[in-house]
Amino acid sequence: MKRISGLISCVAILCLLLIACGGGATPTPPLAATRPPAEPTKPPAGYQGGPVSNGGAISGKVTYSGAAMASEIVAVDKDPEVCGQEIEVAKVQTDAGGGLASAVVRITDIQSGKPLEGLGSKFTLDQKGCVYVPRVVVVPVGSALTILNSDGILHNIHTTPFDNAPLNKAQPGTQKELMSDPFTIPEIIPVACDVHKWMGATIVAVDNPYAVVTGADGSFSLADVPAGTYKVEVWHEAFKAQSFDVTVEAGKTATLQADFK
Repeated sequence: MKRISGLISCVAILCLLLIACGGGATPTPPLAATRPPAEPTKPPAGYQGGPVSNGGAISGKVTYSGAAMASEIVAVDKDPEVCGQEIEVAKVQTDAGGGLASAVVRITDIQSGKPLEGLGSKFTLDQKGCVYVPRVVVVPVGSALTILNSDGILHNIHTTPFDNAPLNKAQPGTQKELMSDPFTIPEIIPVACDVHKWMGATIVAVDNPYAVVTGADGSFSLADVPAGTYKVEVWHEAFKAQSFDVTVEAGKTATLQADFK
């Protein structure tokens, strides 16, 4: 018994020595030495919508003056009873005067102006005749896109964004419409159909209401723009975007002519 008691005493002494020396374990730093949490960063102020009392306008025309660009004729290999035998794909569509359709004209640096709701409340992209209609659609952030299926056959809506939620979903002929998630970040988003390889469109998500798609003659107009100088971007899927400085005066219309070659 004395030997056992002696052994216990020795073990107890060794434990006390190990604790005093740290026992080889990494000591926990005192609370005062811990790194304080980082201060949260405030998000940048977004676009502010409201009444416009000193508004002007920007209007003009977008044209194409380069060499003639032939349409691509694609042989249909799926659903010919609805799509036909071939599809004409024309990314560059102009009228007799060179007016360029389906370009997007938008102000990129405006901080306040008319309400974002000025763009509308419902935004649609139809699948009709095995093509997307329209080819380019503008949608404000905070809103979703309604995808229609007028063909009554299987389609697959497939978007490839960088920042927004992607959509890759089959839409059978019995499903007349489906909804995307609301867009949260301004972005240009390609759209394709995995069933019909020739189908293509573009969604342009914007954070202010000063964005418009040019008509068949290339014309456009942006109304109720507060007086000031702005960066105006002209974008088309087939060309490099162009940027212009445009000054708007109260009660007047500034003219912008943009030409792609």
